[in-house]
Amino acid sequence: MNIEMRNIHKSFGTNRVLTGVDFDLREGEVHALMGENGAGKSTLMNILTGLHSRDEGTIVIDGEETYFSNPKEAEEKGIAFIHQELNVWPDMTVLDNLFIGKEMTSQLGFLNMKQMKALAKEQFGKLAVTIPLTQEAGECSVGQQQMIEIAKRL
Repeated sequence: MNIEMRNIHKSFGTNRVLTGVDFDLREGEVHALMGENGAGKSTLMNILTGLHSRDEGTIVIDGEETYFSNPKEAEEKGIAFIHQELNVWPDMTVLDNLFIGKEMTSQLGFLNMKQMKALAKEQFGKLAVTIPLTQEAGECSVGQQQMIEIAKRL
C-alpha cells in the first residue's frame, strides 16, 4: 500500500496545527513521526484515519484519492493508528485484549477460542513476540503492552 498526503492543513479554531504538510508512506517502509508536543503528529494521523477532517490537501492511497469518515473505515482498508498511549484493559487477558470488539464466533455464536488463539499466536510469531495469551495484560511490561497494541491492529 502506498499513501501520499499532500499539502495537508488543519486548524482548530484559530490554532493552526498543520500547514502544508506532505507525508509519503511506501509499502515495506517504517517511519517515526517525531516532534514536540503539539507539533501535529497525532493530528496528521487522525486525518489519515478519518478521526479528523482536513481543512485542505489531498490523501492518495494506491493512486486513488481517498478520505475516511472514521477510524473503523480506515482499519477496514488496512490502515490503523497505534497511539503512544496504551489502550489495554489491565484486568483482561492478553487474548481478550487482542480480540475485544472483534471476537471470532462459531456458527452457533459461541466464542471460537481455538481460532482466536491460533491467530494470536500467528501474529505474535510474525512480530517475534512471546507473551502468554492467558496472562492479564496489566501484568505485562510496557513493551509487551505496546506489542499487544501492534498485534491488535494486525
